Amino acid sequence: MNDLTAKLLDCCMRAVRQGAAFADARCTVGQGTALTVQDGRAENLSSHSYHGVGVRVLVDGAWGVSSCDALTESAMERARISALAAARAAAGARRDAASVGQMSPLVDCRQPQVRLAFDAWPLTRKIARLLELERAGAAAAGGHGLNSVLTYSEGTRHQQLANSAGTRIGQCLPHCRVAYTITAAVDDVRQQATEFKAHLGGLELLTELEPEPFSVRAASNVLRQCRARPAPSGVMPILFHPSITGLLAHEALGHNAEADTYWAGQSILQDKLGQPIAASGVTIVDDATVPGAYGSFAYDDEGVPAARNVIVRDGVFVGLLHNLETAARYGVAPNGCGRVEDHSCQPLARMSNTFIAPDPAGPTVERMIRSIDRGLYLAEGHEGYVLPERGLFVCRADSARLIRDGQLGDWLRDVSVSGLVLDALTRIEQVGSDFEMTMPGVCGKLGQGVPTDCGGPHVVVSEMVVGGID
Repeated sequence: MNDLTAKLLDCCMRAVRQGAAFADARCTVGQGTALTVQDGRAENLSSHSYHGVGVRVLVDGAWGVSSCDALTESAMERARISALAAARAAAGARRDAASVGQMSPLVDCRQPQVRLAFDAWPLTRKIARLLELERAGAAAAGGHGLNSVLTYSEGTRHQQLANSAGTRIGQCLPHCRVAYTITAAVDDVRQQATEFKAHLGGLELLTELEPEPFSVRAASNVLRQCRARPAPSGVMPILFHPSITGLLAHEALGHNAEADTYWAGQSILQDKLGQPIAASGVTIVDDATVPGAYGSFAYDDEGVPAARNVIVRDGVFVGLLHNLETAARYGVAPNGCGRVEDHSCQPLARMSNTFIAPDPAGPTVERMIRSIDRGLYLAEGHEGYVLPERGLFVCRADSARLIRDGQLGDWLRDVSVSGLVLDALTRIEQVGSDFEMTMPGVCGKLGQGVPTDCGGPHVVVSEMVVGGID
């Protein structure tokens, strides 16, 4: 245990001696760099660093949270006093008494698994690499390209945490992300395509990235979209690419399975634990232990080990994503889903890497296509949203193809599908044997953003509403 962790633990124990039923203190120290290149030139460079300590206490069933931007004992003392005062003030106005369950103390320190440190390349070399990738995409679009933008970000977050149960955890989380967006026009049709890569790891993501599967692929996609015909509208079978499957798992199901949303009565899954909510054969998982995935970590921000949590097993809703408080409310063990954006925030129940699990004995995508007389193949999707309390899911596909008589037909553009979440899940009639998880991003909730990823296999939904032009 280093000196800082000892200070954090001492801060927690002082809070307990002054009346707190539970206390934790987390220190985050982070730094990062972001770069943008556009239309053949470097445009923006920014760097940031931050550090601070957040103290949280539970007094008379109410939480008090306070933070400071200094790592000194006097600053932590002021934060502890402020948190205790806030909890006591809130105790008289609380509706439900908060609590945390019994926990065994953990002591551990995890270092990042990176093949190449971020400082292995100087800034000038990183910019040159980004320009190479961006120019390759712009060149592939030829005279049809209107705008070409590549953004890059790298950062490392060091966290130390202690709580009054005796837990002392340290971990380091390095994240790297590259995104390329190109806008093009053919005749009077203007379209946009995006490719992005990200991982929990080091600079190797950038050094090993080649233009063909990245920026050149985006350019090929946008030109194809410009030349595609508008999508038909109506109700029809839909074959989901894994990226669309991931959006369904994350946006449509994952948020509804976060236990604080469930407890607040805002989830469409209310009172459905133990009941079928999806077709037989559909299993949905949130797994923070996937090596190198953008949403992975060793411990959540409450010091609970990361876990593979099954939300839906063979169509049956079997579990929620918990932080310490919601686990205590439901009388279950915490499952490593308490996450914060930084030290100043209150831990929320959050997703990590959410996906529909593949069926090892499931069909290939070719077999799925052959099973559809008339429908659509949603080839890629990067946008979707859900209204959890209404259960409405909407997804826009970057590109799609018509399916007729079991054969792939014309490429389509401007395709969106919508439906009710539980209706769509029950209409999944085929789950493929393949798997892909390449939808890294930052998921927002109550003003906090945390890294996540999502994916799955190809799946067939028997009926969905397609928005397009007949």
